[in-house]
Amino acid sequence: MSFLPWFRLAEPTAAELRAQGSESWIPVWQGNFLAWFPTVLLLAVSVLLLWQRFGKPMQMLASLWLTLAVLALVMILLRWITLPTTITSGLGLYLGIVMAVGSGAAAFLAFRKRKQQQSPQAN
Repeated sequence: MSFLPWFRLAEPTAAELRAQGSESWIPVWQGNFLAWFPTVLLLAVSVLLLWQRFGKPMQMLASLWLTLAVLALVMILLRWITLPTTITSGLGLYLGIVMAVGSGAAAFLAFRKRKQQQSPQAN
């Protein structure tokens, strides 16, 4: 996801660069802070989930996971909204949005499940 084209140059400039043999797109790692930091947040969530599964269990994992996923989604959307007119979004950016939304939805479901397990159900 992170090595796919996140940002592409608009067509007049992109055609000139392709004619010169240069790339007209960049991956997320060559972007600014709002580009690469959400990817780092989603990677951190992955590490926390693996740690939870194979290492020491954490108490507040669902809420931390939800917070990081929402923060990553907001940052990706901010980067997308604030792209200059000479730059368009690429496949990697759309995939990043899908991954952040999916991670946030899974975190929300895990958070709800955890809350239901903690509170006694009245019958």
